[in-house]
Amino acid sequence: MVSCKNCNNVFDESFGVCPKCGTVYVPEAAPAAVPAEPQLLTFQNEAQMREKAAGKKGSAGKRIAVIAVLIAVIIGAVLTIILVIAGSRTSQAVREQMSLGEKYMSDEDYDEAIIAFEKAIEIDPNNIDAYKKLAEAYKAVGNYTEAVRALRRGYERTGNGELKSMMDEYSLNLGVENAIKDAKVGETGNINGLTYTIYDNGVTVIEGNGSLPDTDKNNVTWRNKKVTEIYFKEGVSEIGRYAFRDCDTITSVHIPRSVTRIGEWAFNDSDRLTSIEVDPDNNYYTSVDGVLYNKEKTVLEAYPCGRYGSYILPYTVTDVRDWAFAGCMKLTYINVESGGESFLSYDGVLYTNEYKALVAYPAKRSGDPEFVIRDTVKEIRPHAFYKSVDLEVIVVPNTVNNVMFHAFEGLTADQTIFLEGRTSVPYLWDSKWTYKCKAEIKFDEKTEESSSVIDYNNYNINEYIPDYVY
Repeated sequence: MVSCKNCNNVFDESFGVCPKCGTVYVPEAAPAAVPAEPQLLTFQNEAQMREKAAGKKGSAGKRIAVIAVLIAVIIGAVLTIILVIAGSRTSQAVREQMSLGEKYMSDEDYDEAIIAFEKAIEIDPNNIDAYKKLAEAYKAVGNYTEAVRALRRGYERTGNGELKSMMDEYSLNLGVENAIKDAKVGETGNINGLTYTIYDNGVTVIEGNGSLPDTDKNNVTWRNKKVTEIYFKEGVSEIGRYAFRDCDTITSVHIPRSVTRIGEWAFNDSDRLTSIEVDPDNNYYTSVDGVLYNKEKTVLEAYPCGRYGSYILPYTVTDVRDWAFAGCMKLTYINVESGGESFLSYDGVLYTNEYKALVAYPAKRSGDPEFVIRDTVKEIRPHAFYKSVDLEVIVVPNTVNNVMFHAFEGLTADQTIFLEGRTSVPYLWDSKWTYKCKAEIKFDEKTEESSSVIDYNNYNINEYIPDYVY
């Protein structure tokens, strides 16, 4: 039923016209539909597009991940091969050094055995047998101090219980009372009011109140007494200049609280000395890992000459004694702890800051037999090249303004010092810069006038170097 718009008569829409007034019925247009479905379809299409896009990205990501895994596997395989090869070479090198060390042990050449076992540890710091053999070699020369240190190094590195047991056992032999236990007195004597006792195992006890005097470097009292470990007892106040120089049997020195002065060269050139120990309560000196410093650790007093390998100079050190490294024939490399302001190391050689002065060349440093001094160097310090006999040629640049006394002491006749860019020796150089040096001195353009030092104890430099400039 519908209502006529003209007369409002109600009739059946199927009539088509209003029965009352005859007005034609026209149905009203249906209101426009809300486009919900197309919108939903749009949302669905966008979602599908995102899914497809995500699917593509996911596939690409999977491919990238697979490729990354394959690359990682390949790299890992290559590294494994490299490590296996390197490990094999390392193992072979260690075996060679261990075999060499054991041969030296059987020949009772303990110094060389110590060097071989130390090299084995340098190659493989986790080799337990190397630490054990090293300790046995030190024990063979009566140096329990260094034997315990070797075992401690190994135990701290590896945590091995056997090394710990050996360390505890060897530690019982440290200290003067244990050192002389069951030993027999071999010799007694008196020096400047101090008494000394040398036992048959080489352990020596020096006691009393007073000073061990300075001595003539060519007539050292202890040089031929076959002493090993030296214990100064409380009351000894000074250890004189040259007191134990060139005593090749000394292995360790123990300094009490009462010592207030240690003279220059007191322990230098002692080829087996590996440890200088100081009572912690001493107000003038201290030792760190067997190296002697002043109490504040600002001055390096002496490095044990018998110790093989490298050394790291503490950053606190501002002064190095002229004789500190003299006679250290097993020293291979000198480095400087970060933070120091006074010294630098370059390729194992010690310089002052900014490389202005060359302080010390390690006598056992490996490398080219010709050593060219840096052209920043203005000065070469005393004993800088002391007994550096492995070198063939030392090139001194013309930037060097000063060479100090004994700088090249101990060099031999088959070595050469080449003074680059010079035809004479500068006046400022110390008159004893080549004291006890037999090396040939060569100049630019005047090599035919070069000469070796003949009387190397006492000489006038004018007698063997032409055109000396005053």
